[in-house]
Amino acid sequence: MSKKERNIEVIEEEREENGQTIVELKIGKQSLGVIKLNSRINRFQALLPNGSIYHTNTRVEAVNLLLRDYHLHQAN
Repeated sequence: MSKKERNIEVIEEEREENGQTIVELKIGKQSLGVIKLNSRINRFQALLPNGSIYHTNTRVEAVNLLLRDYHLHQAN
């Protein structure tokens, strides 16, 4: 039997730290991870809550990576 689809609101909280813009994705109070721009290599870093770091070419790719990781590891 299939489950009913649920709409989940993902919140992007943008803040400045040491002159660098940092975006944190959240669902409710649970953090999905953080996205930073690495200006040295001109790529985005997606930091997962478990400490893993991934480099992406765009901010959209970083957001998708965090969402994909959340859906893969969420407890149902």
